Amino acid sequence: MTNTPPSRESGSAPLARGASIGRYVVLSLVGRGGMGDVYAAYDPELDRKVAVKLLRVKPGNGVSLTEGRQRTLREAQAIARLSHPNVVVVFDVGTFEDKVFIAMEFVEGNTLAYWSEAQPRTWQEILKVFVSAGRGLEAAHEKGLVHRDFKPDNVMIGRDGQVRVMDFGLVQLSGERGPDAAAAVAAPAPPTGRAATDADLQSTRPLAVTRAARPASGALSMSTAPLPTSAVMTSLACELCCSIS
Repeated sequence: MTNTPPSRESGSAPLARGASIGRYVVLSLVGRGGMGDVYAAYDPELDRKVAVKLLRVKPGNGVSLTEGRQRTLREAQAIARLSHPNVVVVFDVGTFEDKVFIAMEFVEGNTLAYWSEAQPRTWQEILKVFVSAGRGLEAAHEKGLVHRDFKPDNVMIGRDGQVRVMDFGLVQLSGERGPDAAAAVAAPAPPTGRAATDADLQSTRPLAVTRAARPASGALSMSTAPLPTSAVMTSLACELCCSIS
């Protein structure tokens, strides 16, 4: 996970190199945001480099710190059950002090934001990346998870070209009332209809259209990339192709 420099947002000091988060040994801070910090870390048990995200728990609106941590942990566990080639793999979840941590694969590559600005991209390349990301979101929807924070900085393109959606820090379990709801959901049911996918669709649609508004080259060809049948990607592909035709 590279080319995502830490922000200068105020908050607690980052953990020092050598500090421990559960069994994971901190190597360096790779990103900071409103939902938490992301560290490059070492897993001594499996001898591999991982990314560990520490999610901040913000009590309020009738939700205690304990309730907030339990809900965040429950969401992290739901993410860990998600397995798809276009979603970053989660290895482990747990608690650290008053925070929840998610240990996941460390992707060597760049964010979609960096990739799209590094050099001119054809609309076919852009569509291919967003279709892949859409497949990851679709897999999350099938597990009852809505990302709610889909953006270029939350998509990694590995050195192997694989597209992975990451940072489900704002994920909402289908059926919960909102970000401050404390009701437990032991086994969230898959979302039905468009209601469960609209939140991610509203984020995905303008991002792809904006990045394809000035295609570098190539004529419009619907056969360039196969499109999934999900509501998210069908709507996205139609609007994207209309915007660049």
